[in-house]
Amino acid sequence: MTKPSVTRALAGIILPCLVLAACATADRNMAKKTSAESQAALEAGDSKKALDGYAQAFAKDPRNKALAADYVRAIEEIKRAADQALGRKEYARAGDTYSHLLDHYEGLGPLSEGLTFDKAALEKALRACRSFLADVQVQRDLRNGAFAKALKLRSDALKGNPRDASLAAKYRETVIAIKAHGDKALAAKDFARAGAANALLLRNVATFKAMRPPVGITPDALKNTVSVCRENLTKAGLEEYRKGNLAKAIAIWESLLAFDPNNAEIKKAVTTAKTQLDALNKKK
Repeated sequence: MTKPSVTRALAGIILPCLVLAACATADRNMAKKTSAESQAALEAGDSKKALDGYAQAFAKDPRNKALAADYVRAIEEIKRAADQALGRKEYARAGDTYSHLLDHYEGLGPLSEGLTFDKAALEKALRACRSFLADVQVQRDLRNGAFAKALKLRSDALKGNPRDASLAAKYRETVIAIKAHGDKALAAKDFARAGAANALLLRNVATFKAMRPPVGITPDALKNTVSVCRENLTKAGLEEYRKGNLAKAIAIWESLLAFDPNNAEIKKAVTTAKTQLDALNKKK
């Protein structure tokens, strides 16, 4: 082989190696930079950004033992932060962090073997956070009279886990709480709120009538309360209408329609009152 041929042959071997070495160095440098950025995000409390950064860095340099150790250490630190947030009852923050960890768990591969927790532990913690958040939201909805929202939240959770005894118990407790709110409203002559509570339970009576222990709420009792509320609101609206207080009459009747939407008589009364009110306003 001539000297030029040898030179070309060597170049064909050496140049690709140099290119690969340069690429490997560039990947390591990029991984190092990404790792540093992830650590900064971790210190700032941005667990998602930190995890994303470490995952990207490790994907580029999977043989980097120091990077792998930093990645595992960061995951453990993020898990501890989530546990501490859960202990402080910061359920939304803890839940978001557990969710981020779960999103990354499958991609860890062999690294997961070095963790002090597994996927099941993360899933259990996330369920606990969601359960606590649901409890808080249900109580808020009950206080605000948003009975349908509270019941739907419990119903959706139970549909997703129909064999979960704790969710069934919470659904039952919410039904009883809605009835209690309705009874309290009825005693205070807040017929709109009482009607809304009892009409909601009447529509959903099939979901709890066979529960054990019994809920202690019968369809007849619900129907009677709804009827009382309907009669009182119809009468109150009519009294305001006769006094010429059309806006008040409309508001009362619309509160009735909120739980008795198919009441044709009240629908007609509202339409009539609105037409008369519009005519009066145009004359002003």
